[in-house]
Amino acid sequence: MRHLCLEENKVVYWIVVGSLAVVLIAAYIALFVWSRKRQKRFDEQYNSAKERHEVFVLNKKMVKEKPKTGMFKFIKVKTYQVVGRVNLSQAVKGITMNRMQVVTFQTTKEEYGKIQPNHRYKMDVAGNYIGNVIAPPPQKKKGVKTDAGKSVVKRGFFRRKTETAAKPSKQSNKSDKNKA
Repeated sequence: MRHLCLEENKVVYWIVVGSLAVVLIAAYIALFVWSRKRQKRFDEQYNSAKERHEVFVLNKKMVKEKPKTGMFKFIKVKTYQVVGRVNLSQAVKGITMNRMQVVTFQTTKEEYGKIQPNHRYKMDVAGNYIGNVIAPPPQKKKGVKTDAGKSVVKRGFFRRKTETAAKPSKQSNKSDKNKA
């Protein structure tokens, strides 16, 4: 009798674990479908409202702030902000008006990484959201000129090569002495 009761407990235990797993999988699938719909809705709004602007980036910062609406309004969320100067133009009754305006933009971590302060970028902007940054390729510096006329080629921390343009090589000095 006691053996039969233990087997019934095991069966009940596995039924509870199995039903809990099914509920968790169903919740995960529902959350995935819901987030996919929200992402599609956001992409549609962004693509309909985006404009390409040339923005001069003044500074950028990561800020933890509370959203104004939604279910996350009680939790601080990390946001990536870029402050830039934008030239806005507007046509009113056949007259085009241009003005410079300083705007704080929100962006993603990937786009935030592409942006450096005090540079000009072309960006796809919708409202105050930066969707795409067209960043120029980084310029590589092979040598750094110093005031003494030496060119320092950096090859790592321990291996540095210096070249002086003013000093002639030793072989040319020997050949000059042999000719004289």
